[in-house]
Amino acid sequence: MDAFGIRSVLASLAVAATLGAGGALAQTLTIGQATPPTSLDPHFHRHSQNAANATHVFDTLFLRNARMQLEPGLAVSARALNDTTWEFKLREGVTFHDGSPFTSDDVAFTFRRAPSVPNSLGSYGSFFRDVAGVTIVDPMTFRVQTRGPAPLIVGDLSNIFIISRKHGENATTDDYNSGRAMIGTGPYRFAAYQPGVHVTYARNDSYWRVREPWERAVFRIIPNNAARVAALLAGDVDVIADLPTTDVERLRSDPRLSVFTIAANRLVFLTMDITGEALKTGHISGPNGEALPRNPLDDRRVRQALSMAINREGLVNQINQGQAVLTGQYVPEGFFGYVPDLAPERFDPEGARRLLAEAGWGGGFRITLATSNDRIINSARMVQAIAQMWQRIGVQTNVELMPHAVFSRRRENFELPMFMSSWGNDTGEALSTLVPQIGTRDRNRGLGSANRVRYSNAEFDNLLMLASRELNEEKRFDLIVRATRMAREEAVMQPVLLQVNNWGARKGIRYDARIDQYTLAMSARRE
Repeated sequence: MDAFGIRSVLASLAVAATLGAGGALAQTLTIGQATPPTSLDPHFHRHSQNAANATHVFDTLFLRNARMQLEPGLAVSARALNDTTWEFKLREGVTFHDGSPFTSDDVAFTFRRAPSVPNSLGSYGSFFRDVAGVTIVDPMTFRVQTRGPAPLIVGDLSNIFIISRKHGENATTDDYNSGRAMIGTGPYRFAAYQPGVHVTYARNDSYWRVREPWERAVFRIIPNNAARVAALLAGDVDVIADLPTTDVERLRSDPRLSVFTIAANRLVFLTMDITGEALKTGHISGPNGEALPRNPLDDRRVRQALSMAINREGLVNQINQGQAVLTGQYVPEGFFGYVPDLAPERFDPEGARRLLAEAGWGGGFRITLATSNDRIINSARMVQAIAQMWQRIGVQTNVELMPHAVFSRRRENFELPMFMSSWGNDTGEALSTLVPQIGTRDRNRGLGSANRVRYSNAEFDNLLMLASRELNEEKRFDLIVRATRMAREEAVMQPVLLQVNNWGARKGIRYDARIDQYTLAMSARRE
């Protein structure tokens, strides 16, 4: 175990001593997870770990169940009045944790704040790309004016956590991290937060839905895989997320434990900065470390060669022990926009060498491949394997690993021209991946909020905008298919695999595994 892992175990033991482990307090649910949130501000960073945490304290207009189907939440209905106006009716009798009533004024305030949080690491702006304005009709009714037909508006706006205007007015991200502004309508109240160590919630006994069985929910951050599994085996935690693939079968056969599995919506992918600016990072150079006059990644043939050099079947079967799904697409099968005949990239190292030579890079170059070491399952082993595959076609590859919090900031600052990351699709439609990840960074149009490689393609953007506003599903599907094929040809965002999610729990606890990979106290129940 490395020093970071030892520190995490010691910190976790300290939390257990202070808060009590799951076995010690029958009314406390203790969950061990690998990745800490980057912030408790529900609009600071469009990131699944942050969203999972926010789900305990804040609600959305429509809620997504474990299979990502929409159900009424703070809103009970939504209907199109015409091509550019949607009317939402809100749920009566809902209150915030301080007892103040929830109204449409809180929704309007939230919609103004969410897309424009200062210093955001990943904006929620893409969900507002079609919103022209919001009008309050009465305390329980509001209308959204759109820039044109907006068939996805209900799903898009249901990704926004609704905050209190009373507590959110002038509140900063620090106010949420300290707990001062953490006043929502959700099933739990904020109790305590120690960054990198734990987040603790207390049950909201006045919740408008069914009251939760757990008085307290403690999320302990245990990045080290072995330490997290050891905590479950010792009974120090009740549930662990991100179950290591190497331990799935062993824990499944342990009579003291249960394993809960589901194929995820989380795509693991490679992406690369093709601009000349990427050379300034020092992570791309000639074969002897010399400065280059141009970025080799600017040539599509080079990008395609790097993709062809990856043995994806090996990553799925050897590195992930079969606990992953081979894919060549940006969404799982069954999601709107999945293209049945678009196969994964074929492993062809010889073809990759020919493409490199054809592009003028037969002598190779040097590059650094970065990723976080506490977010993607088996991330370190995968990037090391990919680096070796690229070495074999003449691309000397260094690997850089770092905690996800560091990775997120460096990625947002364009310090990482080549990295492996992951993305959980929020809506079940391919636009939810393509728009933020590959669209040109353009806040006014709601494009590219998660584009950290400065890719820009006007033709691609046009397809995204047309698809976003197309009411006819068949026509919208065709537009998304065209955009998906273009993205694959451009090879700037290269699909690697889809994760399979595994949770471990002690006997007596049933966990409802979620496609979106969220680890929630609300998903755990006593058997």
